[in-house]
Amino acid sequence: MLAYAMVMVFAPLPFVACGSDDSPAASGQGAAREVNMDFKGCYESLSRILLKDGSEDLPKAYLYHENDKYQVMIPKLDDYCGFADVKLDVNRFGDTLSVDVKSIIPTKCMCVSDHWFDIEARDADIKYFAFSPKSSGKTVYEVVPGPAPEGP
Repeated sequence: MLAYAMVMVFAPLPFVACGSDDSPAASGQGAAREVNMDFKGCYESLSRILLKDGSEDLPKAYLYHENDKYQVMIPKLDDYCGFADVKLDVNRFGDTLSVDVKSIIPTKCMCVSDHWFDIEARDADIKYFAFSPKSSGKTVYEVVPGPAPEGP
């Protein structure tokens, strides 16, 4: 398992991201948001994984809450096996939390894994999670309570 923390700060550190809160209803408008990302699992291949059930609904991301920790999990994404020197752009727009990978030094290999994001308590009420990894375009997920369904 490869895991790297990405922290939003305004100082030059190895993992730096900048963000703003464009939601007028949010407290601390314009304040930085902290997001940590972790990859868990490594599945065989996308061809053996059912990614969509054929409906026109948005794909699902799952919200987990344990003690004071909130996490959003996107299951089985085809992405890099690991990375370093990541820069994120994290924004809140109404009921959507958006995480864009702006720059990354990736591994050469690709892997299907679950992507876990530690989010702040103030963002636990989101209904949508938009994620844009550097390896592909932005996808918007509907956020539903976890746990994610078991399956291939």
